[in-house]
Amino acid sequence: MGVTKREVADQLGVAKQTVVNYIDKLGLAPEHVTRIGKTDVLDDFAVSALADALGKNIPLRTSSTMLQEEAVVDTSAQDSVIAALNGRIADLKEQNDRLVSELAELRASRERELNDLRSQLDAANDRAARLADRVAGIAERQQAMAALPWWKRGTFATRLLGAGSE
Repeated sequence: MGVTKREVADQLGVAKQTVVNYIDKLGLAPEHVTRIGKTDVLDDFAVSALADALGKNIPLRTSSTMLQEEAVVDTSAQDSVIAALNGRIADLKEQNDRLVSELAELRASRERELNDLRSQLDAANDRAARLADRVAGIAERQQAMAALPWWKRGTFATRLLGAGSE
């Protein structure tokens, strides 16, 4: 059952020309507007599109049997949509659980790797400290030898370094 442009304008509280302009803007004229005599009749799709475009609600004019049939169709469609969405939610939860466990494993792996690297760094720092102490000791001995007159250096070096292998 169709509705005229004037009736739509009255229900929306706008001028008839506004309805005509929106029909042109939305491109509803060829498929959803039928000319009967001198009157243009809009189908339910055109009425709801105009209502949405103008930001207003219009109750659709349908018979009670059509409403009941649509309710049955809508209910089964809603049930199938709800079932599909519930399935998608379950899939996403499963994927989320898998990703959380992978992230936990990755974090544990990174933590072990970080601990290994820290222990290697500590060992390298200890070695570097020991080598620095040895270099400092050698430098002290070199300074002590340089401070001695040349004729005492041989005896002093023998004492510091020990007797050579024979």
